[in-house]
Amino acid sequence: MTFRMALTLWLLATGSPLAAQSPLPSRAVIPSTPSAFVALDSGSTARGALITPVTVNVQDRPLAQVLDDITRQARVSYVADRALPGLDRRVTLAVTQLSAREALLHVVAGSPLQILVGPTGQLVLARRTKPSTAPDTPARRETLRLSGFIRSVSSNEVIRHAVLLVDDEATRRESNEEGFYVLLLEGGLHRVRVRAIGFAPMDTTINLISATTTDLVLRPRTVVLSAMRVQATKAERGDLDSRLPDMSVTRLDLAIAKRIPPLLGEVDPLRTLTLLPGVATTSDASTAFSVRGGSVDQNLILLDESTIYNPSHILGFLSTFNADAVDDVTLYKGAIPAKYGGRLSSVVDVRQREGNAREFAGNASIGLLASRAIVEGPLPFHRGSYMVAGRRSYADAFLRLANDSTIKDNAAYFYDVNAKVNIRIGMTGSVMLSTYTGRDKFTQPSESFAVGWGNRSTTLRWNQAFGRLFSKIASTRSDYDYRLEFRLAPSDSARWIAGIHSSNLKIDETLRLTDHQTLEFGGEIIDHVFRPGDVTPRGDTTLIRRRTIEPRYALASALYLGHEIEHGTRIGIRYGVRYAAFSRNGPMTRYRYTNNAPVTYNGALGRYEPGTLLDSVRITGSRSQFRYDGFEPRASIRFTLTEGSSLKASYARTQQFLQLVSNTNSPTPLDVWEPAGEFIQPQQGNQYALGYSSRRGAYEFTAETYYKTAAHVVDYIDGADVVLNPRLETLLVQGEGRAYGLELFLRRSSGRVSGWASYTLARAEQRFPVPPRAGATSGGGVNGGEWYVSPFDKTHNLSLVGVYAWRPKWTVGSTFIFATGLPTTLPQSRYVIDGFLIAEYGSRNGERLPNYHRLDVSLTRSLRRGELQFGLLNVYNRFNAQSLRVRQQEKNAMVAEAVQTSIFGIVPSINYVFKF
Repeated sequence: MTFRMALTLWLLATGSPLAAQSPLPSRAVIPSTPSAFVALDSGSTARGALITPVTVNVQDRPLAQVLDDITRQARVSYVADRALPGLDRRVTLAVTQLSAREALLHVVAGSPLQILVGPTGQLVLARRTKPSTAPDTPARRETLRLSGFIRSVSSNEVIRHAVLLVDDEATRRESNEEGFYVLLLEGGLHRVRVRAIGFAPMDTTINLISATTTDLVLRPRTVVLSAMRVQATKAERGDLDSRLPDMSVTRLDLAIAKRIPPLLGEVDPLRTLTLLPGVATTSDASTAFSVRGGSVDQNLILLDESTIYNPSHILGFLSTFNADAVDDVTLYKGAIPAKYGGRLSSVVDVRQREGNAREFAGNASIGLLASRAIVEGPLPFHRGSYMVAGRRSYADAFLRLANDSTIKDNAAYFYDVNAKVNIRIGMTGSVMLSTYTGRDKFTQPSESFAVGWGNRSTTLRWNQAFGRLFSKIASTRSDYDYRLEFRLAPSDSARWIAGIHSSNLKIDETLRLTDHQTLEFGGEIIDHVFRPGDVTPRGDTTLIRRRTIEPRYALASALYLGHEIEHGTRIGIRYGVRYAAFSRNGPMTRYRYTNNAPVTYNGALGRYEPGTLLDSVRITGSRSQFRYDGFEPRASIRFTLTEGSSLKASYARTQQFLQLVSNTNSPTPLDVWEPAGEFIQPQQGNQYALGYSSRRGAYEFTAETYYKTAAHVVDYIDGADVVLNPRLETLLVQGEGRAYGLELFLRRSSGRVSGWASYTLARAEQRFPVPPRAGATSGGGVNGGEWYVSPFDKTHNLSLVGVYAWRPKWTVGSTFIFATGLPTTLPQSRYVIDGFLIAEYGSRNGERLPNYHRLDVSLTRSLRRGELQFGLLNVYNRFNAQSLRVRQQEKNAMVAEAVQTSIFGIVPSINYVFKF
């Protein structure tokens, strides 16, 4: 049995962190006498783990297996070139409580091999030679480039955001969004360790004798959830690194996300994000979420760099993201890198899988709500890979079983298709084509009612590394539309179509200046077309007339520059600036109002009202009519306290030129986007954050506090009707917002029990005083112009997520959520006028819904070629309030009653996954 086979079998059998050892890259060579290492028989090596007592009793066993046994007991790792002679030499050894150093010397005694020890305790098995007395050559002191991709050994897919540690963590780097890394090191021998979320760590030694391009491969951590005994060592730490300048960044562990209780049997990455600190849901019936008190439209959601404007299925119950097709989900909720822009609160960067480049594979899933399937494999001649995934619900299939024809002909379903092709160009280049199409449809022919909406996105990208420069050019296209058909009378019906379209060209460049400095720069240009609504009468109608809300046209552009620098091992700084510009172009209609105020304040009634229209002017041509621009500085700093802990601080300024036109907390598919214009100023935000990060073994802990301010935030006047309104500026008021809070996060990423606990203590407020042009009066505005809680304020938000490897083939998942109820506005008094009860409402958002809490559980059984998952949502059948409204009782109109709306009681689910 070869050394490599023995090592692999031992790794799979034990699940030990020493599974980090991987075969050396093909171009990595271990020298026989590296000057940075000393021979094991040197007296200076009798320290650390090498003095650990070991017991070995073997007869006629391969040398490699005996080395495995000794290093496992001593909890040290070693690397060896599999081509070394003598690895298959038979060894007989019987020692009891002998130091690991002495035992290792006995093993290699009389062989052509020797064991070398590095300054960090790394062991290298090398050919025995006479020590060289020649001094170091100049080439050994030369700075050389080591670059390539981090890949999965099972599928050859890239691994994004993997952490590389070189020479006792003197150098720390991350692979980028495409899995590419660049290290600038002195020539000679270097220990390189790599770790990434969901993968076993890798530990190897590379002798750099020239500029080298090589891929580093990691093994999936397949034993984490099934092994009965998994130990964690100091080398196997959390996946987010406290010594990187990243702050307020969370990467979703999809392996754990697929084991926690799913909603209606469907794993949903966006809903899983709401279990993280600083992220809150707005409703059980919506995938919309708020980040650090921001509104739902302040989150930029990207799929392979293409914007997804409405990421929801079945009216918001599920998101558009098929977990089978998703490879990486990264949430930036503060210290947003300069290359991202256009939203105030956060960026959710979702990347689709590249596909298995080694062999054809796939799986299919059947659940109560939907079925899905994915196939993937290598392209001809192994020049790349492909992936195709599809999902469809089948509520309409059950409707066809009904006896009632008015029900039988109804349709209610959604589907989505993900596809990706990745073609490799040389060692460091690739061309990628990624597409997504998803659609929902509800029809009721008996009532001539039909509604449908969907997203389409396409990304064409070219990546290429030129030495120290990694270049990326991407062209994306995003479309969102909805269609509504309805009938008001037997012969009166109409179709309503609306949507948004954008085309984007983006260039991103990353240049490694030195081993401790990186420069990022680039730019983008986006062409927007907004279509608020086009109503077309159908049939012989007299009640409905054709109506078109004129499209809006806009052009956005940006340039950015970022610099990351390491000052020794203690301080790391990342700073940059983004310059963003936005212009509204013609053709368009410009409106004039009295006192130039589209909204006025009626002091007598204490409310806002639409302004008085004077006239309008039609502008033709495509010239720019309004322009906004500004600089957005970003900066973050890290100060290392100990090897596993650090303090971090950050600042970020952001601008948002689009807003979602919705006067509800939970957006619907019929909401539209409105660009900044003559009377709607772009929103501007500033965020300051301070945090602490620590890691011990498999545990990761972070604590962050933040303070945000926002200008020109949007709200609506009382009674605003935003549907098919050509002059939305008469319904919008703009004010200022602020949010502050504390976020705590504890995660365990390996072992029989894994998962996390997150807690957020927060406050989000806003105010809308009357602007001077709207007729300012003392105390005027919403709630008298004073600060009040925003619709997304949650004082307490606690989430507990756990995955327990109960038995080798059984896994138990559980989530518990507790949150303060969302703000709401309720009546405070009532009047009787002509026999009717008239309610008088109190201050806006002056009351709260009852506290929210829910427990979900799941049980997963691993099968030979798949798995079976059972889920139970809302175990104790708690009816959580989504809204409250006050109405008159049917039996007694003089009596008012409060009515609570809830979405879920207890809901079971079952899902079967078959792999092929």
